[in-house]
Amino acid sequence: MNRERTDHSIESIENAVDDGIYQLDSDGRFVTVNDRVVDATGYDRDQLLGRHVSVLLGDATIERIERRISDLVRTGEETATLELDVRTATGSVLPCELRLSVLLVDGEFVGTVGVVRDITDRVEREHELSRRSAMMESAVDGMGFSDEAGVLRYVNPALADLHGYDDPADLIGTTWHVLFPDDEVSRLEREALPILLEQGYWRGEAVGERADGSRFHQDHSLTALDDGIVCLVRDVSERKAREHQLEALNGVSRELMNADTHDDIARIGVEAIENVLGFEFACVRLFDRDANRLEYGALTDGARELLETRTAYDLDATLAGSAFRAESTRIQLVSGDASRLADEGSSVHVPIGPYGVLSLLVSGAEAVDDSDVSLTEMVAMGMEAAFVRADRTRLFRTQERELRQQHQKLETLSRINTVNTEIQTGLVAATTREELDRTICEGLVDSDLYRSAWIGLLDGSTDRIVRTVGVGVEASYLDAITKRALSKIGGGTVERAIETKEMQIVRQYHIAGIDDSSERESDADIEAIAAVPLLYGDQTVGVLVINSIRDDVFCEDAIAGFEALGRVIGFAKNALKGRELLLSDSIVELEFTLRDPTVFYTQVTADLDCQCEFERAVPIENGRIITYDTISGAEPAAVLEIAERATHIESARVVSEWIDGFVLQSVTSHSMVQFALEQGASVRSAVADGGEGTVVLEAPQTSDVREIVAAFEREFETLELVAKRDRERSILTAREFRDGVAEQLTEKQRAALEAAYLAGYYDWPRKTTAEELADSMGVSSSTLHQHLRKGGLSLLSAFFDDELR
Repeated sequence: MNRERTDHSIESIENAVDDGIYQLDSDGRFVTVNDRVVDATGYDRDQLLGRHVSVLLGDATIERIERRISDLVRTGEETATLELDVRTATGSVLPCELRLSVLLVDGEFVGTVGVVRDITDRVEREHELSRRSAMMESAVDGMGFSDEAGVLRYVNPALADLHGYDDPADLIGTTWHVLFPDDEVSRLEREALPILLEQGYWRGEAVGERADGSRFHQDHSLTALDDGIVCLVRDVSERKAREHQLEALNGVSRELMNADTHDDIARIGVEAIENVLGFEFACVRLFDRDANRLEYGALTDGARELLETRTAYDLDATLAGSAFRAESTRIQLVSGDASRLADEGSSVHVPIGPYGVLSLLVSGAEAVDDSDVSLTEMVAMGMEAAFVRADRTRLFRTQERELRQQHQKLETLSRINTVNTEIQTGLVAATTREELDRTICEGLVDSDLYRSAWIGLLDGSTDRIVRTVGVGVEASYLDAITKRALSKIGGGTVERAIETKEMQIVRQYHIAGIDDSSERESDADIEAIAAVPLLYGDQTVGVLVINSIRDDVFCEDAIAGFEALGRVIGFAKNALKGRELLLSDSIVELEFTLRDPTVFYTQVTADLDCQCEFERAVPIENGRIITYDTISGAEPAAVLEIAERATHIESARVVSEWIDGFVLQSVTSHSMVQFALEQGASVRSAVADGGEGTVVLEAPQTSDVREIVAAFEREFETLELVAKRDRERSILTAREFRDGVAEQLTEKQRAALEAAYLAGYYDWPRKTTAEELADSMGVSSSTLHQHLRKGGLSLLSAFFDDELR
């Protein structure tokens, strides 16, 4: 009777605990199970008692348990703990932790007793943390996670590096305040956090602080999660530096125009190269007419020190002299030792009109890009205008008679320079191309030097101006301009400016009536009209036409200033065109059908009855583009043969091939992708099948859609617009990105990737081999490699394909 009460008490205790408790005999069959085991597995007690444990466990798991039982019996240890998966009656898998004890009678094994705990929540947390860490560790941008108290719980290597920390662990446990100066912390708490709490997301610019106390500009985005905040950081110091350089060069231009002597102008020029552009070695060499050679006018301290030790800095017969004689920039790019300079290293030499040469030199470890060259040319053009002004001023001071004759001319030129300087200052603030054009025209007409000004956007494929913005000009006149050929505008002045890429002037020009109005109603006498080409590199992007009733505003000195202004405007217009598409949240989608037989892709699909789908394009040097296209239904050799005959394709090759198709890589200097970029748009997708293509473009809402459509219709035959859609760019949160990646992985792929990551398979050197990993997972090496390759491909696709964006 006491024994029965004791057994009943034990059973009551077993059923009162939250964990499952069971006993197996020596053959692995259930002797007892408590209520928790019954509830968790979904089996009735009678269905378990007497049955082998394999009803709940797989063979591999049973083998693992049996090995641990043998170890316990052999070593005499009391218990062992294992993690395992339990199959329930419904077929689902329940992750559990097992604490196992063996039963011995007189030293003989008679069975086991186990306590089982459901660890589903813990496993899910670990998996979530693993996924989150893997994504953030591999990110190029800085990423971090702070908890609800603002304490950093995770920092990826990129974020630590951005802020000057060698090890992400140095930041773990600190608050996010350590990443910003005190005033920026206050601003973010005041401006960013309220928006984050209300909307769940915030993006803007911030000033970060490095470990050494230095600061840098960054693009910063915050996403609120249930348990904290995820931040994404990108260093934009270089972009900010370029903006500051343009602002600083505007100040240099003003300083140059106030300089009185050649020495002062030369000094200001080299100081601009050193202090604004950041090059240590720079000099100005002025042309000595009497000696017929270039002489040093000003040098940076670094260049002066170099002269004391290196005769190789003699530039008279090298690129500097060539640049001066040819009146064009000379560039030499050489990779090499940091000590190699002058003729042995990289250098840029820009002529300063007839006055000399502005040179900068760099070590092999430094780099000179196109922007550096353009900014150096801007300095040189400003110096040339300043030299002109200084020469005129000197002549006026020494020759009283000429001073009286030229007084009004100098006054006008000074005012022109002031107007031009104010316009260049306004370029930095303009946010759209139309705003830029209106700022320029208003700046000119607001002075009393010019009566009207207008800017026309040039369509390179037709003899037309497709869009105009003007001040002081009747709307009917601007409308008429877009309907006339270039040769009919301004008596051909505009056409000559575009063809020669030089400023053209007509004095005493007479405009007859337009828009079918009588001459008496619209006649106007113009003392002078000037057409200034707006240039970006060698490309003419538009024209500035200025009318004045004063003939002296277009003197020789003013021409250099206007031509420099034309290049600055062209540079700014091109930059704004790309910026509008990059930063626009609202975009327009344009869908076209295309049957142009001269386009390579429609030709291929027509000739070979196959399908071609555009994947992506990568810009490379010299304006060329690498394009990747998936082609199905055709043999690679046949496609490559057609590509070899195509005039616009420089090279083509197959980079990936499978049963139904392959990926074609082609290099071209003229493609639909490049043409779209020139119009301020981008190709979102393109598919060709049987000689007919469908192309979808993206353009900012601020763009002139009719202009883009017209340009494409002129460029490509049998092209038809079939749809126009307005769309908002969606913002992908960290959680959405993780969910999108997770959807790409099968359960086996995810398990293989997680096991490989945790086991150190991806470390260098590897902590485990593929064979060891496959054996631990109970699969073959070939199966493991298949899961790893396919899973890795899914992860890479999350970054390089468009499906998750």
